[in-house]
Amino acid sequence: MKRVYYLLFMAVWNLSAQKDSFALSEVSVTATRSERVISRIPLPFQLIHNQVIRSCAQVRLQEVLSEFAGLSVVPQINGLGSGIQVQGLNPDYTLILMDGEPLIGRYTGSLELSRVSAFNIRKIEIVKGPSSSLYGSEALAGVINVITDQTLTDKLMAGVRISSRTTSDLNVLGALNRKKIRVQASINRFATNGYDLSPAIFGQTVSPFHNYTLSGKIIYTPHPKHEIGVSLRTFKEFQTNQYQVLTSGDSIRVSGDGTVQDWNIIPTYQWTLNSRLRLQCRSYWSGYRTKTNLIHLETGDAFYHDDFTQHFIRNEVLSTYKIKENFRIIAGTGIIHESVTSSRYGDQSNNQSTTYGFSQLEIEPIRSLQMIAGIRLDKNSNYIMQWSPKLAVLYPLTRWMQLKCSSGTGFKAPDFRQLYLNFSNDAASYAVYGTEVIQSKIRQLMENQQINVLYVDPGSIGKVSAESSVAFNAGMNIAVSPSVNMNLNYFRNDIKGLIETQLVATTINQRNIYTYTNIHRAYTRGVELNASMKVTNHFTIQAGYQFLIAKDKDVVDRIRRGEVFGRDPYTLESYRITARDYTGLSNRSRHQASLKFGYSIPKWKTDIQLRLHYRDRFGLFPTSGNVSGVVVPQSDLNGNGILDRYDRFVNSYYLLNLTIGKSFFQHFECRFGAENVFNYTDPLNIPNLPGRNIFIQFNYNLIKS
Repeated sequence: MKRVYYLLFMAVWNLSAQKDSFALSEVSVTATRSERVISRIPLPFQLIHNQVIRSCAQVRLQEVLSEFAGLSVVPQINGLGSGIQVQGLNPDYTLILMDGEPLIGRYTGSLELSRVSAFNIRKIEIVKGPSSSLYGSEALAGVINVITDQTLTDKLMAGVRISSRTTSDLNVLGALNRKKIRVQASINRFATNGYDLSPAIFGQTVSPFHNYTLSGKIIYTPHPKHEIGVSLRTFKEFQTNQYQVLTSGDSIRVSGDGTVQDWNIIPTYQWTLNSRLRLQCRSYWSGYRTKTNLIHLETGDAFYHDDFTQHFIRNEVLSTYKIKENFRIIAGTGIIHESVTSSRYGDQSNNQSTTYGFSQLEIEPIRSLQMIAGIRLDKNSNYIMQWSPKLAVLYPLTRWMQLKCSSGTGFKAPDFRQLYLNFSNDAASYAVYGTEVIQSKIRQLMENQQINVLYVDPGSIGKVSAESSVAFNAGMNIAVSPSVNMNLNYFRNDIKGLIETQLVATTINQRNIYTYTNIHRAYTRGVELNASMKVTNHFTIQAGYQFLIAKDKDVVDRIRRGEVFGRDPYTLESYRITARDYTGLSNRSRHQASLKFGYSIPKWKTDIQLRLHYRDRFGLFPTSGNVSGVVVPQSDLNGNGILDRYDRFVNSYYLLNLTIGKSFFQHFECRFGAENVFNYTDPLNIPNLPGRNIFIQFNYNLIKS
């Protein structure tokens, strides 16, 4: 702990931060579902403004988020998505929104964040801690809301970026605004030849692909009290895949094509009855599909086929009533319908619906004391009702210091994968069945006399319930001067009923059969520190730091009882694992830090951005396997099924990014830079880290006031 206190002390005095002081008076809508000044939000909140994105020349959403301490981009080894850890919780516990509506397509639990172009992002609002009181399921860890450009002026913007790995990003955005109607449209094309971190192995670490994104908005205001709008977005990606697969000790080369497609339509209507009452009706229709076909290169036979389709429909009515200046009520109700069809789910359509209602009270009971109290009820067709309350307060202790505290509950409903998965992997000799499928599958195998060992009575397996959490956040905002701002937050999340895989049986041909069950209790706790300093009119320092502990409570209890042992892989001697030995949950780093230097030269119309990101070591599970034909070494070296100091860890690393920008000819700008200057790579453990990348970007901006 002494090391932790020292790091926090040094972070404060060195102003290691990541918060834009200019944004303190900006309005946010994500934290409270209503317009609220950021400096008066009593919740852990972070804002990423488009000025930050543009100055760093970032082109995809995951690039933007990856440079912030406490937001860990977690890749999946199979390449089927990536996600964001918030406060040490799994990626599928964070709700990702675009303009207030959820991104769908959690094919394997995570979303592929590279689907979202950064070109037309106006800002990204991040609310940390459970937000189920407003947003329901998947908001157990928090909410990330990507808000796209909503300009009120005529605009024409275009940009192109080319990088050293034959990667290109092309963008065009236009907006036309007249008295009663506003129209906006954008197009993006992203293409890459991929990259290969293991040249000796057939195929590439990331295969070539290209995608297109089209989006548009129409807003019609026939009367100052009425606003009608329609937003549309479509995305399609084309993939070319080649892999080397290890099956039963043999190496097989496979090849094929894949596609990913999503679309959404958002009609809205807003009625402002008077200065106190506003009514909003929103409908959201969205679809997602991914399709993959692979063949055996030597034989030409079909090797693998996968088809996944998801549809999501939500209708919602939201009202905001301001009783008086310091007293406001927000209430809403809606219904959600989801359906999934997948070859992994037996090619049958699976459906579920959710009806919900929520209410939130925003009040200032005494001068300067901000209070928010909210509650939500969700009724799903597949699990019991969920109540999600939340309470948050903010109080200005002095003119330069604010204290804030919040507590609430969150939940995550079982997804289609956990309910209906019907997947057998013959190459890896295992099968996974959802809780709605497992009993019939085991019964069928027993009738065919295929079961060798039955570990769990299939009749005892019931429906999995929603995972739930109770969280507490407490911190302070400190404005030392107009040039210095700091934010300190302590968090604690206790999760119950974690859904994990469970071994049910082993067949006579040694295939393991798995399903899902609620078994674990876990917690995450830590400290987040954000600050910013304007050294001069042209020089700024921004950075961030997170200290995190994330552990399984059941493991902690077993260690306390002296029930956990390890075995030396060389001497085969057994030893008892202590609390100090247990390092916690996989893929969590105890320390993360970021530091950003910005320097502008107005005379030359030039700016320089230098960003440094540090991630401490972390452990990985599963314990072994293969990635594109490369055998991953055993990580659980002492064979006790937990991560402890005797196991194999991914080394800590630094990433350094540099961007230099220059404006010229009034409407043009050029940016040149290098990402991952140190050229750090780890093909086995961090396949989404491609090595050094040199790029150049040109932008054209024409904005008419």
